Amino acid sequence: MLERAAHYFDEVGRRGSIRKAAERLHIAPSAVDRQILQLEARIGAPLFERLPKGLRMTAAGELLLETIRRWKREYEVLQAQIRDLQGLCSGEVSIALVEGATEFMTDTLRQFRTRYPGIVYRLHIAGHDAVTDAVLSGAYDVGVTFNPPALNALRIERKVIYRIGAVVTPDHPLAERREVTFGECVEWGFVVPDDTISIRPILERVWLMSMDEPLRESAATNSITLLKSMVKGGVGVGILTGLDVLTEVKTGELKFIPLAYPGIPVSELAVVVQSSRTLSAAASTFVQHLSVAMGEAELALTARNGGQSAQ
Repeated sequence: MLERAAHYFDEVGRRGSIRKAAERLHIAPSAVDRQILQLEARIGAPLFERLPKGLRMTAAGELLLETIRRWKREYEVLQAQIRDLQGLCSGEVSIALVEGATEFMTDTLRQFRTRYPGIVYRLHIAGHDAVTDAVLSGAYDVGVTFNPPALNALRIERKVIYRIGAVVTPDHPLAERREVTFGECVEWGFVVPDDTISIRPILERVWLMSMDEPLRESAATNSITLLKSMVKGGVGVGILTGLDVLTEVKTGELKFIPLAYPGIPVSELAVVVQSSRTLSAAASTFVQHLSVAMGEAELALTARNGGQSAQ
């Protein structure tokens, strides 16, 4: 009842006339006048001076009108916030990501779902170029990829730089080294990503600079999971980024040893979105959470490398 009276009063204040307000509201002038009289009775003061040529608002009316309009603005903000909360309870987030980020993504999703259990996630694994294309085409809200291109249409929300290194089991002769060279690993053979994985070109450049010959490999695969399994099975020394083995390093299954070459190229993991796209409340909140998680992962990896920078 009070909300209706306030709405009618606001309209009369805008039009300066009960008749014009009634026309705007599509109701009888008598209904508007009745609501104004009841509101004046509630307030205990006249809101308009009734003049021969119309209405003039009193000082009490001006105060009430300012309060009503402020309340309306705040109510609209409240409604938007409630819609956002509802979106976080029932929204969907679509994510395209490179395989090297799958374990990191699993940890991040587990934490995020604790706070927002109603959100549904649609995930797609692809090569780093395909992840970028999926985000640019609008097929996916968010991309997590290595070394994204510098494009105006692509916005980088967060990026973390990771070094490339050797991956071995805890009982391997190299496990306690702070850094290693390719030459020190040769006798065990190398298990490396194939050319569908984004760090392969970086690996080939570093090998050529240090060994002055084409990359020598015992096994190559397009699966980070299989590569780590081969390292655990003793096929050879793996070459990956620290992020690829963050989970195994935490659990003690594997050791990551940075390569000891000055100026070694690095691998950049980035969260990307389409620049012109407005994300849903669920997707936007997830991107913020993902960005924080990336920073925490970088700090964790740095700490496990004896305080050395991930860069």
